[in-house]
Amino acid sequence: MVHEIIIPVVDQTTESVRLAGWNVREGDAIKQGDIVCEIETEKATVEVEAPADGIVRKILVEQGTTIPPRTVVAIIGAAGDSIPDIDPFYRTSRPQLEPASAFLAAESKSASAKSAILAAPASKLLASPRARRLADEKGVDLSLITPSRPDGRIIEEDITDFLASTGITDSQRASQAKADRVSHSWKTIPHFYMTITADLSYILAAKKKGVGGVTLTDFFIVAIGRTLEDHPLFNGFWHNDGSVNISALRIGLVVQTERGLVVPTLQDTKGRPVEEIAVEREDIVRQAVAGRLHGDSLAPSTFTMSNVGAGHIDYFTAIINPPQLAIISIGSVLPRPVVVDSLLEVRPSASFTLGVDHRAIDGRQSALFLEDLKRHLEADTW
Repeated sequence: MVHEIIIPVVDQTTESVRLAGWNVREGDAIKQGDIVCEIETEKATVEVEAPADGIVRKILVEQGTTIPPRTVVAIIGAAGDSIPDIDPFYRTSRPQLEPASAFLAAESKSASAKSAILAAPASKLLASPRARRLADEKGVDLSLITPSRPDGRIIEEDITDFLASTGITDSQRASQAKADRVSHSWKTIPHFYMTITADLSYILAAKKKGVGGVTLTDFFIVAIGRTLEDHPLFNGFWHNDGSVNISALRIGLVVQTERGLVVPTLQDTKGRPVEEIAVEREDIVRQAVAGRLHGDSLAPSTFTMSNVGAGHIDYFTAIINPPQLAIISIGSVLPRPVVVDSLLEVRPSASFTLGVDHRAIDGRQSALFLEDLKRHLEADTW
């Protein structure tokens, strides 16, 4: 049976990746789960695994090539299998990972979120397929390119020379792309925010008594997961003018790295103990900081958590990661005055600010979500 090696949907905002290198050659025997190639995004290097056992029958895309997610880059199969004749840049319509989440994440991207140096119609210009592909990836107007060939046909080297002459670096383009994505989210999603403060005394006591390596973030992930189970409306995507809810709870965790913010994904958190969450959280954070994401950490997340950590930040309002429906922002844990049994006490607490897509979720639903989250956070059963 023939299998395709497909570039994964790295996250909801990555529109192109660079195939950094192959770890296999045509004719190599490989096992399911073997790392066959690596791709680079603007923030990380990602390992791509073999989907099945077999022989690498055909490599379709050369290393160093920039391609969109879901590109089929190689074919594996048995020695006697017939290999289909497909375009080297064939993009599968089949989603990866969970069908709904990956498909919706890919389909909900808007062309307006792309970065561009210049923009103008160029369909009538003579240009090679590689040149058109590179121009599209870099946002270059082909009408400004001076062809080097006598027949007036623009080739890939002409685009490369033009990019070099502009002085605009990949880093600048990445920054522009990030700015465009944030602007797109803010302009197209009607954000609505609501904040609640939770007493974290019981969580801190449990953390002190618990196993090493468990952090406050891990307790927050568990509490958020429990709340999402009771409020599935918040766990999903906006698609085709409506909300779609996903059964698996895949929480994206915002991580600060030298290359910017990265949002690796925790696998389905439903019913998992805090100690188990801690192990996975530590692993995906290490991957993100090292700039080498792989495996399950690439699954599209269905809800995002951003924790500011230690400091003196009371609260903040994070921007929703489209096409998700909600995000929660957690302020610093600080001693604050609270009323306990009609008496004023100083307790460690933090603010939890819920941001939602107001097209799908209203204020009353948001209030109920936060009340339940507070109940889970303040439970004495940790």
